Amino acid sequence: MAGTGNSPVVAIKLARSPQTESWTQDKLLAGDVVLQVSSDSGVMLVAPFAGGKKGLIRELKKLYNVSGGVKVKVKRGSSVIEVRAKVAVDESSLLKKTYVLASATDSGHVATLVDAMEQDCLVLQEKSRKVLEASKILKEYSKKDDLLVKLGSMKLKDSYVNYPWEQKMMTFLPVSGSAMLFSLLIMPPALSTRARDYACVEQTSSRAVAWLSAAQASGVPITFVNIQTEHLFMQFADYQVPGYKQDPAVISNSGCYRLQDREAMDMDVVRAVRLWYSPAAAELAIDLRPEANESRLGVGISCTEEGFCYVSSVDPGTVADRAGLWTVYQDACAAGKLLVISRVGGEKIAPWLVASSGSIRCYETISLSNKLSLHRQTGQAIRLHVMLWEGALTSDLYRSPEDGSNLEENLPSVACMSRSVHRYYDDHLPYDKASHHEPHEKHFMPTDLRDFEVTDSRAEPSLPMSGPYLQYKYIN
Repeated sequence: MAGTGNSPVVAIKLARSPQTESWTQDKLLAGDVVLQVSSDSGVMLVAPFAGGKKGLIRELKKLYNVSGGVKVKVKRGSSVIEVRAKVAVDESSLLKKTYVLASATDSGHVATLVDAMEQDCLVLQEKSRKVLEASKILKEYSKKDDLLVKLGSMKLKDSYVNYPWEQKMMTFLPVSGSAMLFSLLIMPPALSTRARDYACVEQTSSRAVAWLSAAQASGVPITFVNIQTEHLFMQFADYQVPGYKQDPAVISNSGCYRLQDREAMDMDVVRAVRLWYSPAAAELAIDLRPEANESRLGVGISCTEEGFCYVSSVDPGTVADRAGLWTVYQDACAAGKLLVISRVGGEKIAPWLVASSGSIRCYETISLSNKLSLHRQTGQAIRLHVMLWEGALTSDLYRSPEDGSNLEENLPSVACMSRSVHRYYDDHLPYDKASHHEPHEKHFMPTDLRDFEVTDSRAEPSLPMSGPYLQYKYIN
């Protein structure tokens, strides 16, 4: 290694360079002692150089424009560093052509050669080190300033991603393809026969809460989810929007309906109330699979005053009994709950609309029983969903008939307390409490009487009804 103590050496002097922020360890810096210059072609110049600076420049002329540049090995402090460079012409020299070393990555960083004492090189190296440290700090501050500017102007971007909705709905919903949510649209009560004369939102909301509380008190296992106002654009007898008409029964669960005509300037908005509710615990699927030549399914269906269809009796040894409906029915009786049917063949059959007159739009027990009879007569299976109450999710409810020889051994002996009231679908008639002081039961008998015979007292274990309740029951 050339240059020890206070010996003459060939050192680096920066002829020109951009701002000190561009100084880095991988570039030639002031005070670097040149130890070796080599090229990929095999030329190697090693210190001490004959003739000092002039001798080295004469040799660098041979490496001008050489492919791949040159590698310069320099001594910086106690370390030896190899730097990539290229031989270039010194454009500042006017008298004669001379050669310098330029950075391989920054052509503006040019280093000239100078004859110096090694001790003087140490002083220049210390200055270069301080410049490097200052340059590093400036770079950090400059980078932080740039990041702050970028942060201030940065906006979050959004995008669309594909999602397998059908697969998720089939996999993660309790009832495949359907949410375990139900809603009732309550129209505001009409205060008079005049159009646009309706009760306020408070009175409509009171109807909704009263309906929910009454249903729960009668044994319907439902729980409150949400309540909201819903704006409807209606057509009145003395006020008609040109070309506009909508029926609340049709739009109550519609995903899209028309709001106004292009030519409609003034429109009246009816503020209805939508009540959201759900089964207290879950919905249980029960499959009725009739066999050939069976005379009946063995299930009796009634309707509460609030419009819910429920199982009011189950006959032994029938399709309903085999499906496990008797077990669930007895558990409902023991819990003081009604076994409410929420879906038939996947279709919701809960009440969904309350008209301004107060009538509840719901499903007829006759129509429901006729549908079940057709399934029996054609031998087609049908799935019923019933609402479960809290504490009903036990293994007994999901046990199939094949799991035990006699399901009656584990059935509760408590009689079913029939706390519900029932009504026929023609509920627009006012309820006269005085006219129903004697409780009695009415059966609607279809043509095929075999579907509606009840021959066993076990079919409906209940306490005698008391109070002004009129029960309508249809037995299949």
